[in-house]
Amino acid sequence: ARAEREFAVMWIVFFFNISAGISVISFQSPLLQDVWGLADPTIEPETLAAYGATLIAISSLCNGVGRLLWGMLSDRIGRVAVFRILLASQMVVFGVLMTETNPWVFSVLVCYVLLCFGGGFATMPSFIVDVFGAKKMSIVYGAILTAWAAAGIFGPLYVGHLKDQYPDRAVIYCFLIGILILGLGYVFTYLLNDDRLRVGKPTVEDTLRQFGIPVRRAA
Repeated sequence: ARAEREFAVMWIVFFFNISAGISVISFQSPLLQDVWGLADPTIEPETLAAYGATLIAISSLCNGVGRLLWGMLSDRIGRVAVFRILLASQMVVFGVLMTETNPWVFSVLVCYVLLCFGGGFATMPSFIVDVFGAKKMSIVYGAILTAWAAAGIFGPLYVGHLKDQYPDRAVIYCFLIGILILGLGYVFTYLLNDDRLRVGKPTVEDTLRQFGIPVRRAA
């Protein structure tokens, strides 16, 4: 029962982190074009479109970099601590994005959200190994990735609905819902523990034995 409960909470936290990131990914380019257009009305539409495409490229790079940085940090401070930082810091960023009018600051904040988006994907595999063990890693991670699929449906759906129903207020509503989602995810992290199912961290010898690799004992 503990294993199922731990898995369910990990799934929920992963889902919330991904949903928040996808909500930004889905409209980062048009939103940047709106912000930049208001900051400088003389810019041509073609130039604004190029700025939006550039942001997509840079934020995608941040997605990849985040997987490295957050993964390294999780090795030092723990997986649960990293997820709390990811979720809490994004709540602040979403609050700033609601009213940010400087296109440069807006772009940096969007890139940070993508950094956190990648961080969730980097931290979860190690988290699964810590909790369930290396033998079950592939099965559990495959199941956890259904949260990605669910968030990929949920995020664009609610963003698209808000754009259709409230075109003038969609951006603010999207970020408000994002803050709510992140807040729920943050609360759920307090139901997690890196070592709940395993007593102590696995040693190198333990991991080798789990994969059937013989280990010589020192004489």
